[in-house]
Formats: sequence, C-alpha cells, structure tokens
Amino acid sequence: MVGFPQRCSMASSTKPTSRSGEADHGVTVANQWYDEWIQQNIPDLTGKVAIVTGGNSGTGFWAASALAGQNCTVVLACRNPAKAKAAQEEILGYHPQAKVDADIAMDNMDLSTVKSFAEAFNKKYDRLDYLINNAGIMAQPLIQSKDGFDIQFQTNHLAHFMLTQLLWDKMIKTEGQSRVVNHSSGAHALGGPVFDSTKMDHPTYSWGVLGINPVLWYVLLPAMGLKPVENWLRYGVSKLCNVLFTKELQAQIEAKGLSEKVIAVACHPGHANTNLQNVAKDSMSNWEKLNADGAQSAADGSLPLLMSTVGPKVQGGDYCEPSVGAMHTKGPPMVGAVGGNGNDAKMAKSLWDYSEECIKSKFEV
Repeated sequence: MVGFPQRCSMASSTKPTSRSGEADHGVTVANQWYDEWIQQNIPDLTGKVAIVTGGNSGTGFWAASALAGQNCTVVLACRNPAKAKAAQEEILGYHPQAKVDADIAMDNMDLSTVKSFAEAFNKKYDRLDYLINNAGIMAQPLIQSKDGFDIQFQTNHLAHFMLTQLLWDKMIKTEGQSRVVNHSSGAHALGGPVFDSTKMDHPTYSWGVLGINPVLWYVLLPAMGLKPVENWLRYGVSKLCNVLFTKELQAQIEAKGLSEKVIAVACHPGHANTNLQNVAKDSMSNWEKLNADGAQSAADGSLPLLMSTVGPKVQGGDYCEPSVGAMHTKGPPMVGAVGGNGNDAKMAKSLWDYSEECIKSKFEV
C-alpha cells in the first residue's frame, strides 16, 4: 500500500513589477505577459465568487487581483488578517470597483480554522464558482503542525482537501460550472508519496521525473543548490499530492456525472519570483543566481493559475503550466502534462482514502 505521511512523532491600473510579498534577492523581474493575457482571456465575471487561499502574496495575490479586476467577488483566505487587509487595499488601488473580502481568516497549519472559515463562508455567500487552493510552503524542515502532521503535507495538501470537502455542496449548487484549482509545481515529478511514516526525516520515494534513479537526487539536488534533500523531497511529495488529489477528484466527478457542474484542474507556476523563495532561502544556496538567470515575475507566474480558473478550453483533469523552456519555467500558460507518478490512479485513490482518515471525515462527491 502507498504510504502517505502520517502524524509526526515530532482592465486595470498600472501595476508594479514587484511588491513586498515577493522574493527579496535584489532581483527585479518585469511582467511580460500578465496584462495582455488577462485582457485577451478573462471575460467579465460579474456575479461570480472566488476563494483564493494565500491570496495576500505571490501568485495568489496576482490571480486575486486579476479576477477582482474583472468584477469577480474575491475572498482572500489568509492566515494573517493584517496582510490580507493590506492585499485587499492594494487590489482596490488597482481596481477601485473591485469586491474583495479579507474578513475571514484561515491558517492551513490549523485545521480548526479551515472548518471555521468554511462555516463563515457558507453563511455569508450563496455561491462559489472558483475555489483556488493556492497557499503553500516550500522546502521546510520536518516540523509537526498542531494537528500532528508534517507542515508541508498539511499546508500544501491536507488543508485544501478539507476545505474542498467542506465547500463541496456550495459548489455543486452554484449555477453554471464551478472549478477546483489545485496549485501544484513541477516538483511533483520528484517522486511519489511512498513515505515510511515512522521515518519522515528520511523519506523514500519511487522513480520520478525522467526515470532517474531516486538515489541520484541525493547528488543532483545538492549540485543545483537545493538542500537538505529531504526538505525538497517532502515538498515534491506535497506537490504530487496536489496533482493526485486533482486526478481522483475529477475521476469521482466524472463517475457521478457531475462534469457540467464542477471540474478539477491543477497547475504549475513555473519559476516565479515569489515569497516561497524567501522562506526556502536556507534550502537554496544559489537561489539568487537562479532568479537572475530564469525567473519570471510573480504576476506572470499567476497565469497558469488563472488559465486553470477561467480558461474556456480547459477541461477537468488538465494541468496548466508555462509554455517556455524544457522544464516549463516561464512564458504564457498552456495545457501541459504531469510527470513522475502524477498519472497513477491507484496512488491517487490511496491518497484520497488516507486524507479522509486524516480529517476524520468522508468526502462524498
């Protein structure tokens, strides 16, 4: 059986090219595609309602701003109320007519706040068109959340699984087709969630991207300046969980004949200049060089997220990513393909079952 991580024993105004919620490495990355793509691809969204987790910074902020600029009501689900309010004010500065709600806090590291957020949202709103599961952390050491799980697994996957479950009835009852968007990463291809749950500081994993022997990651990742390796492997597992959750959710949607009501989509932002890089500085010894050599702006990095959310040709189960570079690190968004274990249906179902165990509740699609 696949072993998943268990409870640890331990139209708009001119916009700047960077903001305080983005990476601080002395590198300014200009927007290249953001404004034009929005003008060409996002229709008027009057009457629509979106939730963006982690919408106060990075790609989540720019996705929220774009949707609000097209008259979608945007709810910022953030752990820090002050930062959510600041993001709200900044978006209103770009789009004075926007409807942005920053009044309901949620911390992915505390599942009780996920429940309270969902309860408050369900009372306040009568529809949910777009659930954008964007919040995330990267390359963190093995730390136990207050709920008893690895913080990367809980923040990047489990809290979003629970949020989707709690808001599911609202999405199904919403007029038109709703979308669940799970923000993954190209790092999902590092391997599979085959953790020995008793040794989470030494994760094991199956054959990953390009068929590379997993042992080689202990050579390749440090050579790229990405270490400790275990932090990155746990991150890759959490991002694979985003892909597998999307796959299994879409499979269940189709099995129930609900594709006209809701679809699930995953995406990869590319190499975007976001705050994730700040929190992972200790794990990225040459990050400044990587930024200078190939990063795109956080705004451009939000385009796969936006394509997943409103792209008219996007279908359930799709994976949107940048279109430029061998590793799809930058450029306008396109529908791409997952790697590694991202198409493993058995693994996806095992993750679903395990996630239900973790939140102690069934997710009935």
